[in-house]
Amino acid sequence: MSLNELIQVCIAHNLDGYNIDLGVKSFAVNLLKPEMPVISIQLRSLDELLRMMKKADSTHIYIARGVFYLNALYSVTNSFPAARIYYLKTQDLMAVAAIGSFLEEHSVRLPPVNDAQLSQLIDDQCYPERYAKWHTQWEANSRTFKGLLDGRIQNTSVEQGIWLSSNGRCMFCESKTDRMSTATIMAEKGVLVGFQLCGEHETEAMNHPTLFNYICSKTGIPAPFFARATVVLHGKYALTITRHALLKDLDCENEKVSGATITAKRKSGFRVIVRQDALHDYAYIIQDPRRRPVSRIDSANHHHVAYGPDHVHRDLRKANKNKVEPSFTYGFVAADLKAIKKLIENAETQWQSKLAAQPFGKA
Repeated sequence: MSLNELIQVCIAHNLDGYNIDLGVKSFAVNLLKPEMPVISIQLRSLDELLRMMKKADSTHIYIARGVFYLNALYSVTNSFPAARIYYLKTQDLMAVAAIGSFLEEHSVRLPPVNDAQLSQLIDDQCYPERYAKWHTQWEANSRTFKGLLDGRIQNTSVEQGIWLSSNGRCMFCESKTDRMSTATIMAEKGVLVGFQLCGEHETEAMNHPTLFNYICSKTGIPAPFFARATVVLHGKYALTITRHALLKDLDCENEKVSGATITAKRKSGFRVIVRQDALHDYAYIIQDPRRRPVSRIDSANHHHVAYGPDHVHRDLRKANKNKVEPSFTYGFVAADLKAIKKLIENAETQWQSKLAAQPFGKA
């Protein structure tokens, strides 16, 4: 979702400029750069500009290279180091006059500002220091999310993430918290969304179908994909998706289905046994052609791992079977294909190397 798309959603729900800017700041933290002291967003209509100007910290007109910029500026805050400018632009002096008259009818004035005045309004001289201080704090607050996102990208269908920063505070009541809540939008490609809630609001969220649904109910801003979000539960439909994924994406032949467990076989003779009783109760087991388990991903809560309890045993030989790592998996095969495929291909490579090293092909 682009910032303009976010603004359109906010306008559709009749939010004023102040609250639109709050939403923009939450998303735009991912766009901040040390050399960019202002986030500039070109609006689509005069009505949008008026909405933003009514709550702006400064409204003005700025002229550069023959172009008139009609700006609604929102100042630097303690939690966001860059100013935000929402603007329309034109080279037509008559259009400027008409827009100015329209805005004055709504009690909005557009005094001209020069370079020095604009520099002062966005406080660009102090921006490097502000950015450095903000970035240090932001990295500390987002470190846990970044670790999870990196793991999801490497092992699942997630390809990008959005961290809705609230600077170590609950996004609703602003009380300090070190908790992290996440939700994932799954389509062909996944998006991981992270935010912070206090214990009270985290408990409250559990009474809603999804975290997205909870956010909608609290903010009254149901973005289209939030409004239709549902929880993936294991059942016949999920089983059908899994069978298709094993066949199409992992090049397996389905051998057996027993309840929530599917056994599938690769051309190499390796098998994948998938058990999906629930999103928090699942296992993916890789067997060699002799049907000996060689690696496994599961959700059993008997190891202390970061981002657990989901974990991976990359080598189930006796000496290594208790060596585990976070798996970052979801418990839904269609989302976890990347991690499963890595285990299979690694096991097959080791098997072939072992065969090649033995003159009579005994593994």
